[in-house]
Amino acid sequence: MSRSGRRRPLILFGLAVLAVLLQGALELTRRPVRQRDYAEKLAAAQKADEAFTTLRRHLRMEGAEIDKVNDPAGTGLVGPEFSLVTNARGDLEAKLTSLNPNWAAVMVELFHRAGLRPGDPVAVALTGSFPGLNVAVYAALETMELAPVVVTSVGASMWGANDPSFTWLDMERILREERVLHVRSAAATLGGGDDMGQGLSPEGRRLLEASIARNEVPLLGSQNIEEAIAKRMSFFDEALRGRVPKCFVNVGGGVASLGSSQNRILIPRGFAETLEAKNWPRKGTLTLMSDRGVPVIHLLEVASLAREYGLPVAPDYLPEPGEGEIFVRDGYRLELVAIFLVLYGALCAVVLAPEVRRNLLGAVRFRRRAGGAA
Repeated sequence: MSRSGRRRPLILFGLAVLAVLLQGALELTRRPVRQRDYAEKLAAAQKADEAFTTLRRHLRMEGAEIDKVNDPAGTGLVGPEFSLVTNARGDLEAKLTSLNPNWAAVMVELFHRAGLRPGDPVAVALTGSFPGLNVAVYAALETMELAPVVVTSVGASMWGANDPSFTWLDMERILREERVLHVRSAAATLGGGDDMGQGLSPEGRRLLEASIARNEVPLLGSQNIEEAIAKRMSFFDEALRGRVPKCFVNVGGGVASLGSSQNRILIPRGFAETLEAKNWPRKGTLTLMSDRGVPVIHLLEVASLAREYGLPVAPDYLPEPGEGEIFVRDGYRLELVAIFLVLYGALCAVVLAPEVRRNLLGAVRFRRRAGGAA
């Protein structure tokens, strides 16, 4: 083996070691980097935090007791396990995860992914199951100056806004009266089975109707789930005055939005530009909106969404606005990346140039000899 041949492995090994060292230097010099739309996200989170504070203060003024075992952060937004308006099983971990004002920042990011601009119409479907997420959606809508039309299913699953005297409609009215948030439901349904309170007692349905009446929200009554879905679509069309919404937002597992309980596993969480064609058991408003070319945002599987966006799962405290990777993430110093790339590239060129030159010359001589022999 020639001298240059013996040196070649050492040269390549040295370049590999240098590459590892440079990468290590980049890792050691990483620094917090603000994410896109940082100021807008923070403003939305602060608005949501103010809403949480307002609702908690209202409960204390009313003398309500907060269950510090199931609601360790003392938000007051964790309802009872059972009540006359509880329409489904609920996951306490998901409910606690949703009680974070920084979900408003997640909504700002999702709205930007949908390409929304101030004044854009947005169709929104809420339930009483996740009042914390409802607050976050409203905060983001107002921060970005969007034009929403909201339909709320008032019933709620366990641990949600399932106190008959403190439903989601009561919460949004309080926030409006306190001038914290101004968005309100344009219409309401009972929610639950077939979106008409199926599975609740007559008294439970009466309590939901009373909540809708005292908050002066129109009731979208129906006789079956197909009619409930059709009425929602017609209501959105009328309220939006023929304009196609720029986005459809669904919070929770309301059957009128999903179409069928089986669709829970078919509809992806988070943002979707379009939904893949599937053999839907029944299409709800979410899939029907997607069929019209409307981007959709589906907030369910809350713990998984929280991990995706760097929010804590079931914290025993109320996070401060601005906490989480949705605001700040460690990133490389781009100036160092550029310097290291140039230096390493130049070094590779200097070190490997003689070998490349020898190989090229050898190839030329070989062709000449081969041509002479021919």
